[in-house]
Amino acid sequence: MEFAEIITKFHRNFARDGMPPEDIDKAFQQATTAQLHSLLEWEDLKTYTVPDSVVGFYETYNPHYLPTLSGGIRLSDLESIKVENSSAVPSMYLLKFGLLTIATTIGGHAICLDLNSTNDSQIRVFIADQAFCSYNHDLKVGECVLVPGDIAENYADDDPILLSYSLIKQCLPEIAPSFREFLERLSNEGFETIEEDFLA
Repeated sequence: MEFAEIITKFHRNFARDGMPPEDIDKAFQQATTAQLHSLLEWEDLKTYTVPDSVVGFYETYNPHYLPTLSGGIRLSDLESIKVENSSAVPSMYLLKFGLLTIATTIGGHAICLDLNSTNDSQIRVFIADQAFCSYNHDLKVGECVLVPGDIAENYADDDPILLSYSLIKQCLPEIAPSFREFLERLSNEGFETIEEDFLA
């Protein structure tokens, strides 16, 4: 199976860190049909396609009460993914542009899949600072708050920088070129200083 080796690495890490065997066995569980459909048939995702590789992972290995992983990353289960993307900032704004948050950092930053990618095996993974964007109540639109200086200088000081997919791509750092590589690096404990490495 595509992710079996990665899951084995997670299990070894959990055992090394003293997790009881019965909890290790339950750390990744097959999702129920209802759990899977609650996300895939969610209205906010209807204009995007969740790649088969991602669906296959959650169908077979839906995370279940995982400990915080290396780099302070919390890998979300299907139910948490839906809650995060419907009510948390910045995830609820990024989803409107096809970025689905699948994990968060200990500092509250969002780790997202770019569902605009057309290559199933190369769906990119980005990290978004929790303060990256907010809702402009006057204009009733999302706007960027944290923008690199070279991009911000293209806007007048008083003009809101409206959130768009083009701007998201320019601003958010890519942390992995594919979902599989993200999980592989996570299982290898390769994101030890993710916030400092990508958001400092």
